[in-house]
Amino acid sequence: MHLKSLPMHAKFPRHSKQSGVVLFVALILLLILSLIGVTAARMETVEERMSRNDDNHQIGMEAAEAALRAAEGGILSGIYADFSANANGLYTFDTTTGSSMVPPPTTWSTTPGAAMSYTGSGAPNLGAIALAQPPQLAIESLPPVAVPGDSISAVQYASPTPPVTVYRVTVSAVGADGTSTTTLQSIFR
Repeated sequence: MHLKSLPMHAKFPRHSKQSGVVLFVALILLLILSLIGVTAARMETVEERMSRNDDNHQIGMEAAEAALRAAEGGILSGIYADFSANANGLYTFDTTTGSSMVPPPTTWSTTPGAAMSYTGSGAPNLGAIALAQPPQLAIESLPPVAVPGDSISAVQYASPTPPVTVYRVTVSAVGADGTSTTTLQSIFR
């Protein structure tokens, strides 16, 4: 058996002009995957920031709620009784002008005596997290009102029901890092 030698071009096939296409396609795919990775990382950062802002808001909300409930308890127990001075967070509603003397919560930190700080019991226990500042509150004594179904007229009933004193409690609290402010208000009788 005799082997015949093959021509040179049969042993080594010729290279086609398309040999660099695979490298180009691989680079394009690598670029696309890199863009997807960068986009996913940015989305994670945004979601983390949103979560941190929500936690900060919740901390401020808890502090404001605790101060609001403590102020309502103080009204019931008689701690807050001197509203005639219109200072230090206790105000009387002015029926002649139809407004109260209390400045808006946004100016409480720059207006001395506009509000009182709440540092008492019921403040949220945040462990290592501290509030940027204690919640500020103001209580307004509003004009007395009649309870629905009762009469204040002595003519209609033998013994009239005395009017009920109503209070408006406004609390402003700042979250842990000072970027979130929560203002709550309740009408309390």
